[in-house]
Amino acid sequence: MLFSHDGIHDSQTHLASPSYFYEQLEREISLGARTRKPVALVKILFENPETDQVRAHDILYFSYELTRLTRKEECVGRLGINEVVIILRDGHSNAEQFVQRLLDSTSLTVDNSLQIKISKVYGEENEDSLELLNRLDQVEPIYR
Repeated sequence: MLFSHDGIHDSQTHLASPSYFYEQLEREISLGARTRKPVALVKILFENPETDQVRAHDILYFSYELTRLTRKEECVGRLGINEVVIILRDGHSNAEQFVQRLLDSTSLTVDNSLQIKISKVYGEENEDSLELLNRLDQVEPIYR
């Protein structure tokens, strides 16, 4: 993955770079602790079940459609070739609806060529970003 000159965006998808994403996650965790409205993280893994690799145009199309399904205030980070994580403010009131919107969307699957796996977690009191991300990795995903 290459990143833009500003270091904030992935140059291929224009999603948040990992370093910028982690910085935003720390901010949102702090904000959630102050407002008593913890964040939620939603992880999406996408893969082509017929091949071992996701094609570049699939990544671009997926990223574009995901951007259309998210709000400006939600930070969408590309953390791997085929992995994105979204930070949702006030997670308890927003995460369920957001995940359902993703599951209902037919555009994310790129004409049914991609399989989508979605996981979500809610921030807990006094939890840091690493603990939250580790819990996210342990959650059993929902398949679409």
